[in-house]
Amino acid sequence: MTREIREVKTEKEKKDFIMLPFELYKNDPHWVPPLISEMKRIINGSGSLLFQSGPYALFNAYENGKVVGRIAVGIDEKMNRLRNKTEGYITLFESINSKEVAFSLLDTAQNWLKERNMTKMVGPVSPTNGDDYRGMLVENFEDPPVIYTTYNPPYYVDFFKEYGFEPEHTFVAFKYDLKRLPLDESIRVIEYAKKRYNFYTRKADYSKIPDEARILQKILERSLIPLEYDYLIPPTEEEMLTLAKDLVKFIPAEFVQLAFSGESPVGFAVAMPDYNQVLKRLNGRLFPLGWLKFLWYKNKINRARVFLLFVIPEFQSKGVPAALFIELLRYAREKGYVFAEGSTININNTKMCREAEGVGGVLYKKFVIFKKEIV
Repeated sequence: MTREIREVKTEKEKKDFIMLPFELYKNDPHWVPPLISEMKRIINGSGSLLFQSGPYALFNAYENGKVVGRIAVGIDEKMNRLRNKTEGYITLFESINSKEVAFSLLDTAQNWLKERNMTKMVGPVSPTNGDDYRGMLVENFEDPPVIYTTYNPPYYVDFFKEYGFEPEHTFVAFKYDLKRLPLDESIRVIEYAKKRYNFYTRKADYSKIPDEARILQKILERSLIPLEYDYLIPPTEEEMLTLAKDLVKFIPAEFVQLAFSGESPVGFAVAMPDYNQVLKRLNGRLFPLGWLKFLWYKNKINRARVFLLFVIPEFQSKGVPAALFIELLRYAREKGYVFAEGSTININNTKMCREAEGVGGVLYKKFVIFKKEIV
């Protein structure tokens, strides 16, 4: 058998990189095909904030001429400067169930980083600096993934551990049965908290997107600093505006809730319809018939994911996180949704985990970003 690790350069190699998961997961009922057009943008750099932040490379593994694995490796120079680090990342890892293939890819990534004087390798991380492809699913491979959450075979976990990786960050997901959730009781408690601590919530005003984006960015800045998560950097106002312009195309205004005390913004939360329910039917393509399927099936979505919730420190223990979350769940139930997921929350953020459980959430998934010292 002839095995080869080849850096992705040609259009054929790019196609192999993108299409490998379609072969690996073709018999897996839970896997959701990504949009091929979006993956093209990511690997070419225009759709990846991470790849724009420093050097990166893509590699394919071939056996007898057939692609059997892939990996992306790079250096987030902005993060390293801010955090005074010398670490590199890996992302978009996929492999057949072969330790030899997996280890060959990981060796290639590690050597690439070692040549550039990096001392640690972390991953999998998100190529967009979002939630998509961030971390590896390590617990609960039975429930289908919701939008922008990771899904992978269980054997990936074994590969990483055997290669010498250790968990660096663990994230959890909570599920909510909207049919059984006692929302009315929670709403009464939240209304009391609003009066006691003098805050209110409202949906986003999509007629003032630049103003709303600035508000969200300021809340993020004040919320992230005390958390000291070394994998997160508050976005700039420009980055936040770009993100907001993209999200409003797919998220109802009611799924973006802001909290204020007087005129001061103190928190926000964002949910998204689970478009995975639609993407499963498109097989990665919007054309020629994908758009018609998208328009038809998007109205049949009955699941949602709450994926952003940030509150400034002074209001984190005053019912604001729960209030924002309950507003999102209330709207989802009114729309006929039956299920919601709150994710992904750092397991060390015990305050937020308690809030998630306090409004009826059940912890049901775990994801891990691994780390390994480069030798």
